[in-house]
Amino acid sequence: MRKMWGIGLLMVALSAASAEPAPKPIHFRAHARVALDAQGVPQQVDVDQKLPAVIRDAIAQRVGQWRFEPAGAGEQPRAGATTVFVDACAVPSVDGAMRLAVDYGWNGPGYADGRYLLPAPRYPVEAARRNKGGAFRVVLQIGTDGRATVETIEAQEGQLPLFEQALRTWVASLRYVPEEIDGAPVATRVAIPVDFSMGGPGLREYRRQEREVRQQSPECKAAMGAEDASPSQPVVLDSPFRPVTTG
Repeated sequence: MRKMWGIGLLMVALSAASAEPAPKPIHFRAHARVALDAQGVPQQVDVDQKLPAVIRDAIAQRVGQWRFEPAGAGEQPRAGATTVFVDACAVPSVDGAMRLAVDYGWNGPGYADGRYLLPAPRYPVEAARRNKGGAFRVVLQIGTDGRATVETIEAQEGQLPLFEQALRTWVASLRYVPEEIDGAPVATRVAIPVDFSMGGPGLREYRRQEREVRQQSPECKAAMGAEDASPSQPVVLDSPFRPVTTG
């Protein structure tokens, strides 16, 4: 089945107090728990409650237009639930409205504490003392109880023995909200890249650079009406509900 990806552009009405245009676009990330019927059509979209109601409603409207392959497609399709993660960008305008672009990120199990990204593992003391870094690909098995265990750890850079215990301790601390099929939780496999690096720019400079990168993201380009905006390649977890259209 041909899959289609795209960035949804919405117009959202704001109060008069929000009519003052922002000097720069506002990039943010969000997640929503989505209940799907046996045809993969969203029936209920519960967006991150930390966002303003007008933003939640707009994201729910957009996600509600997306379609997924239902669990058991090709056999007997079944209903279920998944967590969808999105990147978004808002650009206020002088008339009190706001251009909001929403881009699909990935879907799969959610995080039990409601965050968008996982916390970083602790840097091992011995590795820091020796000024050693590393890059690893950690494959997790997420059980029906939401607990994660290590399946494999692949060293892409650096010495695994210096970091393995820190990675295993980190994985053991993670808690997820599993996806569901017919109301029952299902297990999932997830691959996560983890980087350990010493030095680099200070936290304030890093955050400034990150803001600048986000303001050049496809979502912000779409919200500002740039013609060269293009969607990011989505990362899909090992989910029974694969996206069909997210444009």
